[in-house]
Amino acid sequence: MSDHEKTGITRRQLLVTAAASGVTIAGAAWGVSQISGGATRAQYEAELAKWRALVTLYEQLEKVGIDAIIATGMNIVRGALTALKAGVRLLRDALSAIEAALRNFQAALDALKSAANGVTVMLDDLGQKFRLAESFVVGALGVALPLAESILSFFNSLVEKIPFGIGAEVRRAVNGLVDLVRAIPNAIQMFTTQLLAPLRDLFFPPTGKSSVNTNLLDPLAQNLLAPLKKFLDDVDTLLTSWEKDFAAPIQTALDARQKIRAQITAFKQENGIV
Repeated sequence: MSDHEKTGITRRQLLVTAAASGVTIAGAAWGVSQISGGATRAQYEAELAKWRALVTLYEQLEKVGIDAIIATGMNIVRGALTALKAGVRLLRDALSAIEAALRNFQAALDALKSAANGVTVMLDDLGQKFRLAESFVVGALGVALPLAESILSFFNSLVEKIPFGIGAEVRRAVNGLVDLVRAIPNAIQMFTTQLLAPLRDLFFPPTGKSSVNTNLLDPLAQNLLAPLKKFLDDVDTLLTSWEKDFAAPIQTALDARQKIRAQITAFKQENGIV
């Protein structure tokens, strides 16, 4: 067994102990020479000087203050990301409100479609009854005239047989009735062509998608809502990755370095190292 092994201490351990505890270079060199035997005093003094220079460099490295810079940068970024996170929540709330509004709009369209179908059925029924009444009058009078003209002709023939004075009142009533009958076909055509037809073309055609879906709802969903959802998901992923893969490990490392500094300070105080 060598002298080193018998003493239970290595040359490196002795050098580190001497540098850390403030033992003089001469004393340290003397102690090492007692253990190793052959080395000269100047050699160990040079060795200790190297280690102390290295320790000095480490101390200067610590004075750079990189920890504070990193912590400050992390706080700045964390503040910005916190604001971004709040903005994401607001955008998600707005997105939910838009989607709810679109659902309500679609429900209103469905209700409007039901109402339009009901009006269409009513107008069709009115038109059929009008034509049926016209056929009855034509059959009764034996003259192929429009219903209003047939009614006017019928009542004119009756008025001629009514005594003078009463006939004028009846004629005014007949004219009012005829005007009403004449307005019915026009009203049916106007409601059908100017109201129901555009509604069907715009909102609920017999087949395929409506114009409002093709030109408004689908582009809104595909070009705005879907990309916005993906963007918000990507931002959430970024925030999670920042906290998990960067901020948390960096903070752990900074905490560990602070703990080691405290241990170094305590060691220096216990051993009287300036």
